[in-house]
Amino acid sequence: MDLIEKIALYLGFSKEQIVKHSKRCSKTYRLYKIPKKGKLTGFRTIYHPAKETKAIQYALMEILLGDFKVSESAIAYKRGLSSPLRENALLHAPYKYSVRIDFENFFLSLQPRDLARMAKSKFDLNDKEIDFLIKSLFVDLGSGRSGLGVGAPSSPMVSNIIMYELDEEIQKIALKIDPKSVYSRYADDIIFSTDQKGACKQFYDQLASVIKSSKSPRLKINDLKTIFSSRGSRRMITGLIVTPNGDVSIGRRNKRYIKKLLFDFSKSKISDKNKSYLKGYLSYIEDVEPDFLNSLSLKYGAALLEKIRMDQF
Repeated sequence: MDLIEKIALYLGFSKEQIVKHSKRCSKTYRLYKIPKKGKLTGFRTIYHPAKETKAIQYALMEILLGDFKVSESAIAYKRGLSSPLRENALLHAPYKYSVRIDFENFFLSLQPRDLARMAKSKFDLNDKEIDFLIKSLFVDLGSGRSGLGVGAPSSPMVSNIIMYELDEEIQKIALKIDPKSVYSRYADDIIFSTDQKGACKQFYDQLASVIKSSKSPRLKINDLKTIFSSRGSRRMITGLIVTPNGDVSIGRRNKRYIKKLLFDFSKSKISDKNKSYLKGYLSYIEDVEPDFLNSLSLKYGAALLEKIRMDQF
């Protein structure tokens, strides 16, 4: 039974139906523009696949994609890993020095040829199966261009698959510079931490060289987002503040804002938009800084927080 037949059987369709839809999967995305977070200007494009396309992607995640190797350095999007943002930040918290490096247009830079190369080396797939795989997982950007769409359920897993060899190479660079250092990648966010002064600059220079020479995947460092930091400065790892005592926090400003929203909610003076934001952020706090959530529960009452989380507005 080939890959397409397995997907058809999994979804309860005929092979002909799956093949027919897969031919147009790459053009079945709805585009959304959302503002970038924080101080970033502009918008981020979200590619939301049609229901049938999404079903095929989920099936591929279960039947094929989960069998690929993923580097230990890749923290995001791993099944069974609880609180990945917190875990990633805690990896780097004990160190004196860190450098954070970001890739430009990370997902859209990952190409069909990158996954095809990995798939051929891992599985005995014929050309029709490879073509089916590519059409099902990548979005058509027009003018003959394709890429992974942010918003497709399979894109995070595919990105880790494509980055496996590069992650392993970067890990070797990190350990060669400092055997006691730590390297991790959270999607397009690379972090290297060490106790050796000057090691972060060495890491950046060697990483830049590797990225420049890489043929698959072809990536570009966004130098405007490269940040060198030390324990004496404000360090942020994947959106969390690393405190001087080696813990992680959402930060004082965010805490003050959440307290304000909770006060507004308790007085019935909060907008529907902020209610939804508050509900989502409380779940985030539970994941990354549970001690702060406990303090909020003591101050405002567990019943109030539960009311928000249960949509009892």
